Amino acid sequence: MHAVKLNIQDNVFEQFMGLIDILPKQSIQIEQIDDVPCYSAISHDEACKKVEKSISNISNNLGEPVNKVFDEILN
Repeated sequence: MHAVKLNIQDNVFEQFMGLIDILPKQSIQIEQIDDVPCYSAISHDEACKKVEKSISNISNNLGEPVNKVFDEILN
């Protein structure tokens, strides 16, 4: 079995579901995931730079707040 994540525009969602309905029963299992945020992927190097920047001045009490660090890493 294969797994695929799709982002479907609202204006074609019903048409897509109609297409799914014509396929053999039990051949496709749909797990609806509407409430899970989608974070853009960043490279390992970019993540390391963001973390390094955030923690570089902790010993001087000049570190970044945790929520700001995670916001920057995830955005």
